Amino acid sequence: MQCEGCTLFSIQDGPEYSRCHALSRSEISDHCLNSRIAWNAGFYYQKLVLEDCFCLVSNGGVFTTPHMTWPLGPLTAEKLERILETVWPVFASRSWPLRLMYIDESALPLLKAQPLFSSSISYNADFSDYLYDAEMMRSLNGKVMRRKRNHFNKFIRSFPDYEYHPISPGDQAEALELVQTWCVEKGVDCMNLYESDFRAVRQLLQHFPDLEIRGGSIRISGRLVAFSLGSLLHGDTAVIHFEKADDAYDGLYTAINKLVLDHAYPEAAWVNREEDMGIPGLRKAKESYAPVRLIHKYEALLNRI
Repeated sequence: MQCEGCTLFSIQDGPEYSRCHALSRSEISDHCLNSRIAWNAGFYYQKLVLEDCFCLVSNGGVFTTPHMTWPLGPLTAEKLERILETVWPVFASRSWPLRLMYIDESALPLLKAQPLFSSSISYNADFSDYLYDAEMMRSLNGKVMRRKRNHFNKFIRSFPDYEYHPISPGDQAEALELVQTWCVEKGVDCMNLYESDFRAVRQLLQHFPDLEIRGGSIRISGRLVAFSLGSLLHGDTAVIHFEKADDAYDGLYTAINKLVLDHAYPEAAWVNREEDMGIPGLRKAKESYAPVRLIHKYEALLNRI
């Protein structure tokens, strides 16, 4: 799919995308540049810059159906109207419904104010982001964090020779080996984007020098056994995109979670740990850290009035 006026989205678009993203003040983790770059192969996004706003158009890729992402930038109701008028023929010519995705709740009034389009708005809680109090996750204080605190203390006692380091390009080979091992243990194809995040992690590590990636790693006896990759969103929110740990080390997930916040995000007031995708085990793990709230990702199907 190639639409008139669109070009393939790539890492070279990072500076302009980041400028528009910062102006949008979106809370949604998917809008972070690091997330877009990591998963772009699964969406085959094309960019469309209109009204000083950055839009991404997809034929659905391997994950979903044709859609446009919510325009990022200094958006107004009038600008949104002109953007939708421009994009409508692109979708209509392919007999695609005009589907907008990744809409913040704060942006819904702009959508509802459209005079030429009606919209059917919804969200799926399986894809809502979990937001946490960063200081609670760093300190592990309080009754609700008692089990996590015990896990971390046990890890410290069991592996006193552990070393924490900021994530770096030199960690790429060992980090990818850790993800591959996870894939083998789970019986999934690491090259299948629908089953594994291996290619997404590899994409970030390969472009590490060109992206503002924050994260850390834990080594035991010199071997990398855990790592975390994320973004700092709007100066006060840590977004954790990828986190892997060797299950053989009890308490290691708790340790990488805490230590990366201690060292990579000391200024963060909030932590966004993304979605659970409706996976029961992942949901249980995310709920165990006592989220403050869920950030819903709204979508809308539009029709001309």
